[in-house]
Amino acid sequence: MFFKQWQILVVDDEPDMLSISRLAMKNYEVYGLPVKILTAASKAAAIEFFETKPTLMPTIAVAFIDVVMETDEAGLELCQYIREELNNKATQIFVRTGQPGIAPERKVIDRYDINGYFAKVEMTENKLYSLTKSGVRQFLWNWQAMAVLLSINALMTNAGSREHLQTTFRKVISDLAGKPTGAGVHEAIQQELYLGGTGLCIDSQNMDADTARTLKQQLEQREGLSLDLQGDKYVRTEDNLHLITIAPDANRVNPFLLFRTAFDFPENIITMLYSVLKTFAILWTQAK
Repeated sequence: MFFKQWQILVVDDEPDMLSISRLAMKNYEVYGLPVKILTAASKAAAIEFFETKPTLMPTIAVAFIDVVMETDEAGLELCQYIREELNNKATQIFVRTGQPGIAPERKVIDRYDINGYFAKVEMTENKLYSLTKSGVRQFLWNWQAMAVLLSINALMTNAGSREHLQTTFRKVISDLAGKPTGAGVHEAIQQELYLGGTGLCIDSQNMDADTARTLKQQLEQREGLSLDLQGDKYVRTEDNLHLITIAPDANRVNPFLLFRTAFDFPENIITMLYSVLKTFAILWTQAK
């Protein structure tokens, strides 16, 4: 959730293609964050990028994969490995080839779970820019959707006990935020969650309980985005401090989530985070 850059993997056995791609994308930004270009000259080298960075979710946002490398279908085998063996559905995969006759487009699209197929002559700088931007946006949506689904399932599994809910929610928020030392994750996570009058400090850095309460009171005075008819609300400051609040009523408690990101969060991601917080509030009220 707290990315500091977007990792783009370019897989091609032609050194010139790797150099050109790196040069073309060196100044790309998405949601205000830069891209980091990773390169691999073979299927085996590309697999290392996926296998040596174990996290809750994939950290490679987009992969541009050549078809013909050490074998005529090495790139397609890599696509299959990513989707089927690693079960990675988040990374956006674009196949590009200099020999389209070896792997016809329709056959590849029908057989492999990829996001696009292009001949190398089609891959202009504008096309590369467009695919990178749209790919990162879809990656972030997929990443967050999967994380939220796993989070809600975990909360539902532990719905009978407030003690178990609290432990699970700590882990859920920590996993959604990512670890400060993880690849591609924001290094200065600032985050506080409060449930009623009880403080639940989760991976907090440089933000004590009093600071969090003061910031919450200040942000609540701002005009924000209404999340439902009961008064739930989202507020964001110019420096990307975010507040999601659950309004109190007879059927639920009123936690709030206060956190900071390094980039401009799209509102659809906030909506998914809100669904996790609201689920927790409802389950907490029902638990013992």
